[in-house]
Amino acid sequence: MLVVSYSDFFANPSRYKQEASVSGLKILPEKKQKKISRSLQKKLDALDAVVGLISPEVNAEALLEERRMSK
Repeated sequence: MLVVSYSDFFANPSRYKQEASVSGLKILPEKKQKKISRSLQKKLDALDAVVGLISPEVNAEALLEERRMSK
């Protein structure tokens, strides 16, 4: 029997098609999301809001280092 995690199987189902026809295929259930606190959810929302604001062309590390050196 072949045991595959739910997320791995649905990320690439064609990978397991041949193996499933030859042997048994068992898909582990999807893990349930744990409830998170409101404060953590607010932090995650804030992080999601700023993702992508700095363009990839900008070297943020160099700018941060320059700022640290000027203080």
